[in-house]
Amino acid sequence: MGPKVSVIIPTYNRAQSLNRAIQSVLDQTYQNFELIVVDDGSKDDIETVIRGFSDNRIKYFRHDVNLGGSAARNTGIKNSTGKYLAFLDSDDEWLERKLELQVHAVENRPSDAWSGVYCDFILYTNGKSEVVEAVKCGNLKKDLLNLEVSLCAGSTLLISKSVTDDIGLFDESFKRHQDWEYLVRFFRKYNILSVREPLVKINGHSIIKGATVAEAREQYLSKFETDIDEFGRDLAQEIRAKHWLRVSVTFAKEMNCLESFRYLKRSLQCKVLPLRAYCSMLYRATLRKIVLMEMGNKQTVQRMRIYPKCSTLDVED
Repeated sequence: MGPKVSVIIPTYNRAQSLNRAIQSVLDQTYQNFELIVVDDGSKDDIETVIRGFSDNRIKYFRHDVNLGGSAARNTGIKNSTGKYLAFLDSDDEWLERKLELQVHAVENRPSDAWSGVYCDFILYTNGKSEVVEAVKCGNLKKDLLNLEVSLCAGSTLLISKSVTDDIGLFDESFKRHQDWEYLVRFFRKYNILSVREPLVKINGHSIIKGATVAEAREQYLSKFETDIDEFGRDLAQEIRAKHWLRVSVTFAKEMNCLESFRYLKRSLQCKVLPLRAYCSMLYRATLRKIVLMEMGNKQTVQRMRIYPKCSTLDVED
């Protein structure tokens, strides 16, 4: 039968998409799992969605108030009984061989140091899709910190439950970048395997405000300052420059030139990145702005009239 997997789905106000996420787990070719759904204080009727399934492997927990994704995942972990933990965001879905191929990979790992696995995924944004490949494996701490790898761990990751006994649970003080935070600590001790097949459908998430992104990056870079500095001054400054540039981009998309310039300056003070870093982001963000205008986003159009030169900073977050 194979080892038991505890699948954890945290959810908050996503009753409409939760049904699809749950069904994608129940449709797995690998059937030795428990499915733990943690309602993080939703205002919509999550419990009715759960009752629509008559599968005794589904366990439902509810927070009385919204505590955040990290707390919801931790509730799931604390109530899990499997050898492995697999995470799925409630607006995403798995393809049917996801657990089968990942369990096979981790059960045949070279050593216990390889205690996690991720996979290719299909990213859906603005009505288009692209396959993001899990090309890299091993210790990806540098790649993660330097924004050179996309894992979408909230829906692709499967780890040995013993990892949580070693490195602890998710940091509940993190409201954003929760999977990044957990993975940096994971990579301090462990390596990750990859399955080179698209096994997850990731639906593009809502746009996050610049102030929220800035606060999250500040917290992330501050917590892992020592991890960043261990790569030497040049690379450490490159990492910081990339993150502050992303913040600048987010403010530019909001047409907030003052904050965009402030974080661009902060990025440049760390390190001047190759020109392609700015050009690529500029191109992609400009396309996004055109889409918003065609959709008749009056607020965006009004801000563009107030800040007519701000498009020169529109680079991708």
